[in-house]
Amino acid sequence: MAERGPTTAGADTPDRGGPPRADAATAAGQPLGRFLRARPWLVDAAVSLVFTAIVVATLASEALTGQAVVTVWDVLTIAGTAIALLFRRRAPLTVLVVVLLLTTVITFSAQSNLLLAVPIALYAVAALRSPTIGWIAGAGAYLVTVVSLFAWLPALSAQLGEPGAFDIPVVLLTLAMADTVGVLLGANTWQRAERVKVLTERAEQLSRERDAQARIATLAERSRIAGEMHDIVAHSLSVMISLADGADATLERDPATARRALAQLSETGRSALQDMRRTLSVLGESTDAAAAREPAPGHADLADLVERFRTAGLPVRFSVRGTPIANATFELAVYRVVQEALTNALRYAPDAAHVTVAVEYGPPATTVTVTDDGRGAATGESAGSGRGLIGMAERAAVFGGTVEAGPVPTGGWRVRAVLPHPDGGRAAEGDAIGGDGDA
Repeated sequence: MAERGPTTAGADTPDRGGPPRADAATAAGQPLGRFLRARPWLVDAAVSLVFTAIVVATLASEALTGQAVVTVWDVLTIAGTAIALLFRRRAPLTVLVVVLLLTTVITFSAQSNLLLAVPIALYAVAALRSPTIGWIAGAGAYLVTVVSLFAWLPALSAQLGEPGAFDIPVVLLTLAMADTVGVLLGANTWQRAERVKVLTERAEQLSRERDAQARIATLAERSRIAGEMHDIVAHSLSVMISLADGADATLERDPATARRALAQLSETGRSALQDMRRTLSVLGESTDAAAAREPAPGHADLADLVERFRTAGLPVRFSVRGTPIANATFELAVYRVVQEALTNALRYAPDAAHVTVAVEYGPPATTVTVTDDGRGAATGESAGSGRGLIGMAERAAVFGGTVEAGPVPTGGWRVRAVLPHPDGGRAAEGDAIGGDGDA
């Protein structure tokens, strides 16, 4: 209920692109991709198996042609490298060190493709750590390979023969290209993963923002409904209490007047019940269904509103000046301000001899002034919560307006609300009011 106290209140675009397109090959590969992403150990096992098969096939071919002799150390080196590659996802840097030791430092595997394990390990470093670490590791691995090559060169020359003028440069260039390709592929994989991560985080952020906006909208709607319910219940109960008191006081000496008060009491209760149903119905209905219901009260209902307060015993003088605008939300705000101000007067100034309601329809704003000369207003007595004045201020603030409430110097209480007309507001057809109109 309104409280007697001075109060012043002031005033991602969706993408236009069509649906994503995918060819048959991409669509067919999606289940396999999801299966492998859920089981990365299968990919590591397949890489290690294919690598081992290539090395073994190469070494077997050279052994059959007499170009190489397979030793137990060769078998152990191949097995150790294959096993190390199985753990490249868990510890890529450690695997790189182990592979370098097995293929270039402890022995230089020039007679097979075992050196291919180095770019495979570099790929894992760049893909799972970062491209920067991958390039640093690649440079270090290549430096170790070069030093090992020249350290093992006498043994290799004795085993394979003296190298030609271009053999060593070609080997070094080949190794450099292999290491570079491994790092480049790993960096590309890392960048793709980062892009997916950024897109995922962005989608999550948008989802959180959407949920927050939904919560804000829900709270705003709850606040609006709470304001509507306060206006309806407070007004109706105040009028009904006054009517009941009046009927009780006149029941014996003037039964006819008491019956009229009781009839008005019943009508006020039905009207309040209808307003509550209309307000609460929007919670479970679609926009079209809610719009089909009886429209909310506006300026055309002000005279009936004033008459109900007169019946309740409040001596109201009502005057209207100007031309209302055709805007349902604006009209409802004006109606609720008048309703709340009169309810305030009925509750806190029941001894008022004069209550005036003056509504002046702009331009550029509509001004509502409700004044009473009750003694309760002058003394500032109040037992209310202040919700009524807050509700009036909030309704005015929607249109950039203000509400001022407080005692007047001559005694009494005044509520003055100024509501600027919303953009596009136009005069209501057939509702032009010229000069002063008193009711």
